[in-house]
Amino acid sequence: MQEITLNHGWTSKVWQRFDVIATVVAILIVCRVAWVEDISWISALAVGLVVVAVGLVAWPYGILSLLIGASAMSVFMIGVGAWNARPEHFAVFYAVIAVGVWLIAGKRRLNFNRLDYCVLLFVGANFLSSALGSSDPASTLRWALQNCLAVFFYFLIRVLIQDARMLGYAFRIFLAVALIESVYGIFAYVSHQLFDTSFGMTIGQYLKDVAAPMGTMFEPNLFGAYTASASVIFFSLYLFAGHRVRDLVCFVIATIASFLSFSRASLVALVVVGAYLFWKGHRHSEGNSQRKVLVVGLVVVLILVLFSGAIGQIVRERFTNLFYEGLAEETTISRAIIMQEALAEVPGHLLIGRGTASFNLTFDWNRYIPSWASDKTWIGNAPLRILHDTGLLGLGAIVGFFVTVWLKIRSALKAPSQKNCIVVALWAGLLIYAISFQSTDGTILAFTWVHLGLLASAATLSPI
Repeated sequence: MQEITLNHGWTSKVWQRFDVIATVVAILIVCRVAWVEDISWISALAVGLVVVAVGLVAWPYGILSLLIGASAMSVFMIGVGAWNARPEHFAVFYAVIAVGVWLIAGKRRLNFNRLDYCVLLFVGANFLSSALGSSDPASTLRWALQNCLAVFFYFLIRVLIQDARMLGYAFRIFLAVALIESVYGIFAYVSHQLFDTSFGMTIGQYLKDVAAPMGTMFEPNLFGAYTASASVIFFSLYLFAGHRVRDLVCFVIATIASFLSFSRASLVALVVVGAYLFWKGHRHSEGNSQRKVLVVGLVVVLILVLFSGAIGQIVRERFTNLFYEGLAEETTISRAIIMQEALAEVPGHLLIGRGTASFNLTFDWNRYIPSWASDKTWIGNAPLRILHDTGLLGLGAIVGFFVTVWLKIRSALKAPSQKNCIVVALWAGLLIYAISFQSTDGTILAFTWVHLGLLASAATLSPI
């Protein structure tokens, strides 16, 4: 058959030259618009498309990766009207829609238990107190909604993790994000020391001219708590999941990151929980006990050597300041003042509290330090903040959650093993938060609720 060739105007040299000219003109127009107009929305659109793509890839692993990753990025903000939106806010909006469609399309049912009802009660307490106990309900209801967006991460994790296999995948994603955060914080610190860069760093928060990494977290104390929690999780896995070298290496990396944060509460929590885990691991060791003690001892010596220089001096100075100055130390006295003022407000609304983040409405630094008069203030002690904002109702809901989860996993804590290592590791990480959040509250951010969601799922699904 004779081949038929189409030879019309589109393939002629004239049209080819026209295509080149049109392309050049289009590029010039785009450059001109970029020069005189704000097209920053293009980058935001590109990021949004990437997020949507990640969320839909390999469902539900993509959406789990998005939620866990976004929860550890609280430092990034973008103004949306009067609201400072973080990546976690965009992630939860998208995830709620995606998970809602998934539930409706698959006609799936929500199988909630007592743990979930405790968290639901806590959410309800925030809105109830903000509506009825606040002097400015419009503000406190808006803050209650922001807090609710963080708590939503808990429920999304609980809904998506349907079985032990899914729990294992989510836990590995969680470990990967924690390791990346630790490495990024260390890299930011090294880069600052070598090249005087400022990304991922906070300067002057603790001591004058002392820089501490915050990574992608809101501030160094939270970065220290997050990496210390990751450290004890990796340490738990090393002790109870087969003494794998990779877990030990990850433990060292996360520990270094936590030390670099110079957060006193996080370092104290790391030492206390780490010692407790080592004692439990040595007590229930089924073999190679001497080898394990030797390996852990060498790792501890290595970490101490790494921090024997200038870094160790900063850590020692932070603790010696607290020892010699006591309540006169600046950060300590400011926290003491805040706690005293918050405790004074509690009796007036003991049952339902004064509303979410309502302490900002009544407290004024002008009475103590006039130069701080314009600073926003929040209660750093998590239990006191919950009691102040939501009263005995909200605090009782959180206590109920911890009591319920303890009753579920206490047998696993008595005899840790490979079968329940995820539960033990997540519980150890939560102990870090229980200690460090006494001075810097992280319950208003999503990473805490991701951790609680994973722990609740592990306690529910683990064969204990």
